[in-house]
Amino acid sequence: MKDWRPKLTSIDDPIADDYWSYRTEDGTKRVSRIIIGRPALLEDGTHWYCPMYFEHVTQGIDYAFGVGSVDALMNAMYFVRRRFYEFEDVVPRSKPKAAAKSSQSSKKRAAQKPPRRA
Repeated sequence: MKDWRPKLTSIDDPIADDYWSYRTEDGTKRVSRIIIGRPALLEDGTHWYCPMYFEHVTQGIDYAFGVGSVDALMNAMYFVRRRFYEFEDVVPRSKPKAAAKSSQSSKKRAAQKPPRRA
């Protein structure tokens, strides 16, 4: 039987992207990146999928499926919501300091570039 599931290596059209800090069941504190991609039609033309990545939770990119685009998106968000209630001390918008710093410094460098002359 042919594996009909998509085989994405990246989510190129994210509709949501965030970092959560939380405490796992065994007390380990973690920060995970969560990316939800735009729903897309499967090759069969009748069903939809929504790609999702949840660092430390999914093994690479996983998929939520549905009979329509909204159904697939709802199933992806239900997966994320279940993790929200499963983990302790969940804090959204918890981008790691190193990632936040490098993004700020690149913005600062871009702002310091002299204007181009015509």
